[in-house]
Amino acid sequence: MNTQYLVNQPSEAIPYVARQRGRSRAAACVIAVAGIFGLVGLAGMGTGAPVAGAAGLSPATASSSTAANAAGAFPLPPGVLAKVTGLPLRDLVSAAEDKSLHVLRPQALPASSRLFKSAGKPYILYMGAEYCPYCAAERWPLVMALAKFGTFSNLRRVASSADDVYPSTPTFSFYGSTYTSRFVSFAPVELNSNKVSPSSGSFAVLQYPTRLELRLFEQWDKAPYTSEAGGIPFVYIAGRYLVTGAQYDAGKISGWQMAAAATYMAAGNNPSSRAAEAAAGYLIADICSLTRDRPAPVCSVARRV
Repeated sequence: MNTQYLVNQPSEAIPYVARQRGRSRAAACVIAVAGIFGLVGLAGMGTGAPVAGAAGLSPATASSSTAANAAGAFPLPPGVLAKVTGLPLRDLVSAAEDKSLHVLRPQALPASSRLFKSAGKPYILYMGAEYCPYCAAERWPLVMALAKFGTFSNLRRVASSADDVYPSTPTFSFYGSTYTSRFVSFAPVELNSNKVSPSSGSFAVLQYPTRLELRLFEQWDKAPYTSEAGGIPFVYIAGRYLVTGAQYDAGKISGWQMAAAATYMAAGNNPSSRAAEAAAGYLIADICSLTRDRPAPVCSVARRV
């Protein structure tokens, strides 16, 4: 097995801008990329401001005062995280086995693609933004799935832009959160807030991708893996699998409060919750293929998907 280990490396300033654009199969927000030293944006909604650089494996954040003003996320209502992360594994696997659901499985990358690890564990990179409704959808199964391999701390609630398709879709925000796992390394990058900066007229910057994160994004978020290059949500799963857009439709919960949405998405008896569970089941099965079937209680069940 070819294995490539991630190493810390410096990153120059990476200005970027983002806007919304749909996809034929799984819609996504779009970032236009132009070289390692910067990104050239396309005209349209959600244009972001230039940002400073970051170093190492973890993305840098805006200055504390800027981030505080930009943050559009709030504490989770009591019980929400436990409700979503505590879904029985058998329910997620059962949903993934239901082929009648309209859910996209992560794409398998070429066999020649090297297994990427950080700290000796398969490395999962998420890039998204709080304003993006398709990122809002994808965070639900990501939280469901990754909770079977580790523990989240400081997740917050947020809603996608109120002025976009599927307005105000409630979801989690990875900004400021931590994830602890013996089995996988997870690097979330929330590029922008859902709040518009008065000074720029654009969605406020939250985090800056590192040179490495941007290189992976440029390498894989393009044809033939997607029909439209540069989309978020972008989930890179250790060089072996890829998600380039939302795996399912979460439009039903547009405009809902977080507590009500969590109850609905964890119910398992409606199309949206079953689809989110199926997406999570797919993610779990693919991750298990990279962790040598660890943890065994999870992977012994999930690998049948």
